[in-house]
Amino acid sequence: MNVITYTADRYETRIAFCCVDYTNNIKSAWVKELTKNIADYTISNVYGKRYNVFVGLDEDELLKHVTDLDYNYAVVFATGTEFINAKEFFKAVETLTSTDFFLAGHILDRGEAYYELHHQCYIINLEMYKELDYPIIGQQDLGSKHTQIAPVRSSHNIHDDYTPTWIGAGSEDKKYYHKCHGWHIISVGLSAKYKILVFDNNIRNNKRYYYPESLKDFNKQLGWSYSRRKYCETELVNKAHTDLFTVPDLDFEYVITTASGTWYVDYIAKDKPVTVLVYDYNQAALDYWQANEPDLKNVTFKYLKIDLLGESNINELLPQTNCKTILNLSNIFCYEGNSMFASLDYRLYKENYLLNNVPSNYYVLFSCRSYIGFTTEMHYGQQLKITNINDLIKPTWHMNGDWTS
Repeated sequence: MNVITYTADRYETRIAFCCVDYTNNIKSAWVKELTKNIADYTISNVYGKRYNVFVGLDEDELLKHVTDLDYNYAVVFATGTEFINAKEFFKAVETLTSTDFFLAGHILDRGEAYYELHHQCYIINLEMYKELDYPIIGQQDLGSKHTQIAPVRSSHNIHDDYTPTWIGAGSEDKKYYHKCHGWHIISVGLSAKYKILVFDNNIRNNKRYYYPESLKDFNKQLGWSYSRRKYCETELVNKAHTDLFTVPDLDFEYVITTASGTWYVDYIAKDKPVTVLVYDYNQAALDYWQANEPDLKNVTFKYLKIDLLGESNINELLPQTNCKTILNLSNIFCYEGNSMFASLDYRLYKENYLLNNVPSNYYVLFSCRSYIGFTTEMHYGQQLKITNINDLIKPTWHMNGDWTS
């Protein structure tokens, strides 16, 4: 069985995330590479939310695999899908899976073709799926004439005329001329009188699909990602500290940290001079914290604009000092804002380059390493491991050797 597993620490046991690799269907080499970047970051993102991720080329195989592992639900998504707005998608999934349904997704009325379950993302109740004896999803088959009971549907649409807000079991036969993705699972579910749901805005607004199978459609979607990158570079995104990490020591005399929050206040020396170097690639964030410095009499603040994924003089960031020093690298090398345009290979390279230059007396913090999810060894503190790309669990879309260093 060709299923690759990424097991999260303290993972959530009810819901499995299954990533179906469609990159072999992408004709544009450039689109394929960007889609790989999206997929790499999505593994890290889902893993970081404490869900296990399963990767494979066959959705039926993936579903049977996680059903046999006793998961209750599966979120099945295609390469080219990402989950946005922090935890909002995952909250919506948790809410949805507390209700009674068999299948939820983008359900499309294709007229002369039977209804489509769009492959970008859907959620399936695995207990019901098992009761139905592991039915196949059903792939697109143009020109496949068949007759079956036509679903009933809403008179209103989410957009255009092919996106009903709901569908249900019908009673009249209809002749169809094509089969679309998901035709079989929809038909089987309706025949069993199971509830099939159309995604609401809580799901829709918290994920993106880039349609990489079509260069034209991909280009339409790409502008959003460029806008996001620009926003993250120029707007004040976070005033509060959002990193999750544990600082095992106190009385630091030199703090080097990103421009997000004042987490360091509890960990600095109280009776010695302290330097806090605030750095970021976002000038708005630096400006905000310079205007809102904590009132700490023994602290001198410094500010540095630097982009650790771009060309930068890291010696400015890493002063040689005998002081007790802590360096917070946050999630710089695994960040939603730039993940689409920076491969994991490149992000790991830049992370390793920085760590190779960190003085030995520094204590280094991360909220995410570049490769989170691709190995269970995260390595924080002073004994930092330089990770080789070949030591990571390789997903199917990197099996062609593009991770060979």
